[in-house]
Amino acid sequence: MMRKTLDSLYMVSGGLAAASVVCIAVLVFGQVVFNIIDFVSLRLFERSFGLLIPSYAVLAGYALAFATFLSLALGLRKAVHIRVTLLESRLPTPVRRVTLILVATLGVVLGGMFTYSLAILTYQSYQWGDQGVGLLKIPLWIPQTVILVGVIVFLIAAIDTLIDICRDGTSTALTSENNLEKPLQ
Repeated sequence: MMRKTLDSLYMVSGGLAAASVVCIAVLVFGQVVFNIIDFVSLRLFERSFGLLIPSYAVLAGYALAFATFLSLALGLRKAVHIRVTLLESRLPTPVRRVTLILVATLGVVLGGMFTYSLAILTYQSYQWGDQGVGLLKIPLWIPQTVILVGVIVFLIAAIDTLIDICRDGTSTALTSENNLEKPLQ
């Protein structure tokens, strides 16, 4: 039951990341279409409509941050992150297990630090009423909260991975389906 819940959490987070990428494409494509309309109008009628998606660059930047942070957990658990296995695969099994535990522990520590720091930053932005730049004055705590959710889900995935490694000697996060590594015994 817990495994299914955690995997669903990672998939939802990854799905939101994918939706953020789609939003980036829609924003940029929409603004390009508006620019083309304005260009053609200027050439044909010597008049520009001044079409603009307000703060589209800022919104696309937020969406990029959302996509990045919301995809961290799914990327970790599906083993699609960058790993250097040349040295690791040559290590004896007991040494490899220790290195995997150390790396997973480091992931938990860093995830915890990021979560703590971002939570403080988000709270302070809310408290001080910080707003983003651009035509749309979006309170910064709103995008920061989405990023914080992504970091929290990553921390959960890092803890999940560490528990897998300590319990079973391996983790789906550290051995991809295409990888022929044997589980640690």
